[in-house]
Amino acid sequence: MVSRRWLYFGGFLITGLLLVGTALLGLADAMSVLSDGTYYGEEFVVLAMLGEAVEWVLLGLVLGLVAVGFFAATVVSILRSASVPRDDRLAAVVERLERRYPLLARFDASNRVEPTAEDRRRELKERYVAGELSDDEFERELERLADGDASSRRRSGTALEREDEL
Repeated sequence: MVSRRWLYFGGFLITGLLLVGTALLGLADAMSVLSDGTYYGEEFVVLAMLGEAVEWVLLGLVLGLVAVGFFAATVVSILRSASVPRDDRLAAVVERLERRYPLLARFDASNRVEPTAEDRRRELKERYVAGELSDDEFERELERLADGDASSRRRSGTALEREDEL
């Protein structure tokens, strides 16, 4: 089965091609004003050309809007399924953007880029193996991570208990 992003991208390509064809046909229709033998003043030539091709311009605007819609759907589809790196700095930036633009909060991107406890443990182990941390520092950081996991589990557990009570 074909994924949605390819369908959206195919729609974008097809409407883009139709838009180019519409522009060429509209241009040819507008240029026909020059060959029909009627004399127009210099200032009225452009108006006569636009009047001749008005339906092509309107069709081009509609196709342009459809192409933009397909392009936006393609981008959103890719972003929803993309694997993004998990990083605290990136999570802070995304949280700021979500506060500034509430529409972005619907995508819940800040939770997707925030490192998990497993990511934090892996990074801590890498730093320890690289010699950036002593044994004592490594143990302290592991305990801090374990305490953070326990407190977050307690918080989510109490939230679930409150939901059950309601």
